[in-house]
Amino acid sequence: MKSIMKQNRTTRAHRFRSNPLVPLRRLRVPAVIAVTWLCAGCPATGDEIRPPSDQFYFPTGMEMAPDESVLFVANANSDLRYDSGAVSVVSLDRVDDLLTPWLADDPALPEGRDCDIDPSVPYTMVCDEREVILPGAGVRIGNFATELKVQTLADDSILRLFVAVRGDPSLTWIHYDKGKRDLSCAAGEGFTECDDAHRLTQLRDDEDLIGLPDEPFGLFVDSGKGYVVVTHLSNGAVSVANAPQDGSVPILSDAVGNLFLAGADGQRGAVGVAGRQPGTDNDRIYVTSRREGRVQTLIVLRPAGGLPSLVPAEFFFMRGTVNPSDDGRGIAFSSDGNRAYIVNRVPAMLHIFDTSLDPLGVPRNEFMASVEVCAEASNLAVVPGDDPADPEARGRGDRIYVACFRNGQIWSIDPRGPVVDAIIDVGRGPHAIAAAPGRKRLYVSNNLEGTVAVIDLRPESNTENRVVLRLGRPRSSGDDVE
Repeated sequence: MKSIMKQNRTTRAHRFRSNPLVPLRRLRVPAVIAVTWLCAGCPATGDEIRPPSDQFYFPTGMEMAPDESVLFVANANSDLRYDSGAVSVVSLDRVDDLLTPWLADDPALPEGRDCDIDPSVPYTMVCDEREVILPGAGVRIGNFATELKVQTLADDSILRLFVAVRGDPSLTWIHYDKGKRDLSCAAGEGFTECDDAHRLTQLRDDEDLIGLPDEPFGLFVDSGKGYVVVTHLSNGAVSVANAPQDGSVPILSDAVGNLFLAGADGQRGAVGVAGRQPGTDNDRIYVTSRREGRVQTLIVLRPAGGLPSLVPAEFFFMRGTVNPSDDGRGIAFSSDGNRAYIVNRVPAMLHIFDTSLDPLGVPRNEFMASVEVCAEASNLAVVPGDDPADPEARGRGDRIYVACFRNGQIWSIDPRGPVVDAIIDVGRGPHAIAAAPGRKRLYVSNNLEGTVAVIDLRPESNTENRVVLRLGRPRSSGDDVE
């Protein structure tokens, strides 16, 4: 019964009626919830409905700690088997301990570890995720989490995580203690559930103002400037939260709606979001839409001592040499902010735009090139290719890695061509991509099979651009995160 009460709490329908940004609708929930209601009288202990603390289940958002010590993974609980979602903490040192003997000149499975050789892919090792998840370090969150982002704080012993949770809906925030190597978002120790104080749901904590718009989806965190921008999947709204770098409690501060035209189904669909140059004054925030071939930019303004607010700025269309072009998804920038890479679904393309500043200090936003990619691409990551300390990496340039949800692949793209230079089979439903350039690894969450794939990025190695390790053994498929 406890889980049913929690599911009731997550709808929060009363807030939507007074929310001018959001049409009165209900969150699309899998049909399995009907079975949950039918079993309301079934006896079940807390342990039976509590998610496992040491397994992946429908992993979605991921992000690397800045020092590449751990990887944070959001688990969406998409089939509602458990009473909540969760965030897991993966030790990357433990991952490397597994890989060291496997990537040696004479490959061998690590001794005493729960690992096997993939029978269909002999260069891939499969290990139980318990080998790398830090026990007791995770926390429980709401259902249907999508993106997860990390904020660095003035106190470098602490990181702050933000998770977009569609089931609440909320922007959930969590502290990670580097010394203790665990997450916290409520009183108590162990695998606790985040309390209401860590779920941002109400604008400025004022019941007379609107609540957080429906279906938070994409996240962008500017650590230095102290704010978080959230896109919303169904209604084209974008919201912003104040996130002071001194570690003070975050607060939702502003929202704008109807940024995009509605599609035939009435949805407007703000999806991807990224900042051109994080940490700079009046940085442009770029937002894509799955319903319109237009990229909207916004500026985050903050009066002295005040809360951040959103101001729409210029926009541009993703047409280039392809007309029409719509259904934009993930967006990312080069490290200098002068190139924007945007994944598009109709047609299936990666678009490259010149976002350098013109003489007036405004981004040019001019189409440069595009390359055909896989169907139903969802996310992308930019991995720097030039490392002065690594002779093997000099002159290679950036690589763009695109997640192909339908195909179960990652496509590697050299933007200087632009050309596709590798296609990597990773597993069912790849969603998020997190890079560890220092370790020369790429991590991919396979949402539909409950695994995280580890790709070798070492230049010129025998296993470059191959999955060398799969964390978790594939499970039955579930619902698309989108």
